[in-house]
Order: sequence, then C-alpha cells, then structure tokens
Amino acid sequence: MAKGGKQKGNKNVFKVAGARSLKAKNKAKAVTTKKLTEITKQKTVEVDSLLSELQETIRQAPQKPDSKPIATNVQESRQEKIEKFKKIEESSAQALDKLHKMEV
Repeated sequence: MAKGGKQKGNKNVFKVAGARSLKAKNKAKAVTTKKLTEITKQKTVEVDSLLSELQETIRQAPQKPDSKPIATNVQESRQEKIEKFKKIEESSAQALDKLHKMEV
C-alpha cells in the first residue's frame, strides 16, 4: 500500500532490542578435554596455594594458654550459681516479710 518500497506498519511491541547480536555471541564453542584438564589444573593450583597460605597464617597465630581445666570451671560456676540463688531467695524472703508486716 505504501509507495516507494517503504511500508509503514505496526511494529511488534514484544520484540527484544538487539536480539540478533545476542544470538551471535551466545553460540557454543568447541571445548576439548585438553582444555578442560588445563582449566581444572589451574584452579586446583590456585586453591592449593590459598589453602597453604591459610595454614601458614593459622600456625603463626598466637595460641591462648588454658588457665584452668574445664572440669574445675564447671564446678566453680555451679557453686557461684547456687550462692547467687540463695542470696536471691533470702532477699525475696525479707521483702515478703516486710510486706507482711505492713498489712495494708
């Protein structure tokens, strides 16, 4: 209907811009086992070097000396908790006695 070979028509709204260039870039490339083994070797060498550096830093880190054995700490903490509980019971009993004496 248009003259001169130029046709004016409705453009497709759902067409993705630049779809042709994306298709050209995403073509599958040939990969051989030789390339795969080289890549895996490089990655393993890199990871091994990182792990060795990590081990060296861990070995150089100062270690904290243990001041007391764990068993004695547990017994002491139990005794401290029992003493705190007894103090709280005494203070609550005294407060109740004072309230009872007030008899509002």
